Amino acid sequence: MEAPKVSSLQSSLHSWTATLRKQLRAGLGWLREYLTPPSVLAEAPASVAELRRYARWGAWTSSTAGLLRNLGIGWYRLVGLPVTVVCRYVEWIWQRPGRAIPVYLLWKLLISTGPGPWAAEHLIRPVLGVLAWVLL
Repeated sequence: MEAPKVSSLQSSLHSWTATLRKQLRAGLGWLREYLTPPSVLAEAPASVAELRRYARWGAWTSSTAGLLRNLGIGWYRLVGLPVTVVCRYVEWIWQRPGRAIPVYLLWKLLISTGPGPWAAEHLIRPVLGVLAWVLL
């Protein structure tokens, strides 16, 4: 007895689903890798120069020029760089009590005397309020 022949439609459907499955697995693998944060205990953070190189030439997009690359570079310049620099200095200050305590005392002195209360009320509080509204 002869085995039944698989039609070409079934064969092409099987090939198509296998290809789709491979593409889906590759996409999910890329997404998992992209969304998994680095281990803060084992990996040093990227330097500002490394972040700049990644924005300009990184593999996050296949093109080396164009709209998407320019948007990424713009994001780095307007958001990534300033936030990274501020966070690195805050981290550096709070790593040691010998840095943190004088900075805290100076901050308290400045917002308690002279134009400090006005600046805290009219500049700092609105900015922090907007940031909290946007981020939270």
